[in-house]
Amino acid sequence: MNYIHPQVQPIFLSGSQKTALLFIHGFTASPSELYPTAHLIHEISGCTLSAPLLPGHGSSPRLLNQSNWEEWYNAIEKELDFLMENYQRVFVGGLSMGGLLALHAGSLIKGLQGVISINAPVFNRFPLLTAASPLIGRIRPYYPKKDSPLLRKLEEEGRFAYNVIPARAFQSVMNLRNTVMEEVHNISLPVLLIQSLQDESVHPRSIYYLQEKINHTELIELDCSTHVATMGKEKEKIARAISNFISNKH
Repeated sequence: MNYIHPQVQPIFLSGSQKTALLFIHGFTASPSELYPTAHLIHEISGCTLSAPLLPGHGSSPRLLNQSNWEEWYNAIEKELDFLMENYQRVFVGGLSMGGLLALHAGSLIKGLQGVISINAPVFNRFPLLTAASPLIGRIRPYYPKKDSPLLRKLEEEGRFAYNVIPARAFQSVMNLRNTVMEEVHNISLPVLLIQSLQDESVHPRSIYYLQEKINHTELIELDCSTHVATMGKEKEKIARAISNFISNKH
């Protein structure tokens, strides 16, 4: 049995028997990065909220390199099936890669009420890394994340994430991104797009691309937030925006 870090437990906050939100964490991370905003959403909206741990995460980078985006999406689809069987109104949202997975679900699954995408990496700030990742993956399985005061602060505040990027799994994220870019115009659901303008990983033009391609969008820009906005100083703004989005969609 694979070791699971104690900080990465899935979140399930029971609330309304009518409305549920599936909240998806980002690449190399865990539900711990959603925890502060998830609790605020639950308090404000009263909805039931589920944030599962995706396959390959919360344990060892080696396991993440052995998984792919289809496996992550299958886990999301199973949880959505459960929620849609038990709740009348189901929304799906996510941070970063979780936002891509939420958009993918929104393009495929009938009966969802809406999609929330926070800092989805349509365009990232590392174009050379993106282009070279297939080659890097053949040379070395992992490459270290750049150490920064920001990442150390998030870790001190309870976020668990790997300190390396598994190259093969990163390439799978890029494959997911390409898939979403091809299908995003098919989304007919309401979509709430949230983007940190100080995002150190994702270029803010990502949100404008999505706004252009999707018919029914609401746009929230976060002036003071970095990539993991769900743990940042504007987390209450995010929680209120999501709660309003959920309550206004009947």
